[in-house]
Amino acid sequence: MVGLPGDSEKIAVNTTNKVSVVKVLIFDGEGSMEESVAGIEACLDESNTENLSSGSYFDYDTASTINSNTLSGYDILIMPGGNSATYISSTSINEDAIKQFVSEGNGYLGICAGAYAGSNSVDGLYSGWGLASHVNTVNVVYDGLVSVSPTSLGSTLLDSSKTSLHHQNGPVMYTTSSSAISFATYTDNGTGYKGYSAITGENYGSGRVILSGSHPELDPQDTPLLVQMILWATNQSG
Repeated sequence: MVGLPGDSEKIAVNTTNKVSVVKVLIFDGEGSMEESVAGIEACLDESNTENLSSGSYFDYDTASTINSNTLSGYDILIMPGGNSATYISSTSINEDAIKQFVSEGNGYLGICAGAYAGSNSVDGLYSGWGLASHVNTVNVVYDGLVSVSPTSLGSTLLDSSKTSLHHQNGPVMYTTSSSAISFATYTDNGTGYKGYSAITGENYGSGRVILSGSHPELDPQDTPLLVQMILWATNQSG
């Protein structure tokens, strides 16, 4: 993993000609995976320096505690890879505050553990927070590359017919209502669930929730995909 600047050393970017600033909060606390947090930061830095976000600049911070105070002023919360059971049981993460934050018109992006936690349930194991109330997840034990392809609605996120992503025991997903959108499906059988959803989205109140079973922020890093997921969740595309 390439070394990254700390919050006090963020790459200086001229935002004079930017259309908008997206305020991003990344959870970096109990249960989170350091490599996932660092990868998200690297993607946001790359997007800012290379202007990959069609006019949006990502101003991000990390927090080890998630509550109404730490969420205040942000447009989106990103829950990275890590341990979803720890997320759900953690006293440093306030589920009600996240729900209120999203319902008021903000975004939620859950990657791997963050997707498990944000879903309605992890089949046969435990309930999620229900941010995506019509998305259920299946626990998968698989570490390696997977191939995913966009659905007819996924062209807003993926600009190619197929892409490879790193998968690290993340969920495969299925929707139980047309109110939930499948943006991409697994097109190989590495997970054992070919055809299941790899990326899903759903409205929660006035906000948007997007869940990814695999890791666009890890090698092979797919910054444009991560950026488009953030823009969709903050209602700036699609």
